[in-house]
Amino acid sequence: MDNELNQAQTDQENLVAQWLLSTPGFFNRHPNLLAQIELVDTHNGKAISLQEKQMALLRNQNRDLNQRLSEMLRFGTENDRTQSLMIDWIEGLLVTNQRTQVIESITSGLNQLFEIGQIKVISPAQISENLTAQLQKATICGDVSLAKDLVQPDLLVDAGSIVLTQLSHQDTALGVLLMTSPNPNKFTPQMGLSYIHQLAQIAAAALYRFRDE
Repeated sequence: MDNELNQAQTDQENLVAQWLLSTPGFFNRHPNLLAQIELVDTHNGKAISLQEKQMALLRNQNRDLNQRLSEMLRFGTENDRTQSLMIDWIEGLLVTNQRTQVIESITSGLNQLFEIGQIKVISPAQISENLTAQLQKATICGDVSLAKDLVQPDLLVDAGSIVLTQLSHQDTALGVLLMTSPNPNKFTPQMGLSYIHQLAQIAAAALYRFRDE
């Protein structure tokens, strides 16, 4: 039997559909039809009643809504934790009164926030002219090979990927922030760097107090 509907049947079904839409109380007055009308279940091909079909749709919608709600709650919890740690990190930067303590707060705080791997603050005296020239063009982000001949090799032990970004405030060079991870895919050239730049700005502002040391 041909599964294709002929034009006449299609027209008739369209009329029935339009009539049902314009008569919303029809199934309220004829509830027995809901159990008698059979539809094909898309999962197993068996015939089910319209009521069963509606219940299946509602169950699926409820499952999807519960999943979305769970994800929203999880993201909310993670965001709350990150925000709390961020406030603690900034507070630690503000209350320290020594440059070495600020550097320790920068590195340990960021690692606690993001579990990066290793974070170092390279002082201006340790920065090569080549590294300065490269960072004036753009932040270096990606495979560890990008840092070859730019920083001391002992800073790259067990590193798979790296980020190198300037620490400067009010046109004053305060050092370079180095992030390294053993995961070669942690930092990639395609990743967004705006958040890292914001963190670097906060760190640089904290270091600015000790610019004359």
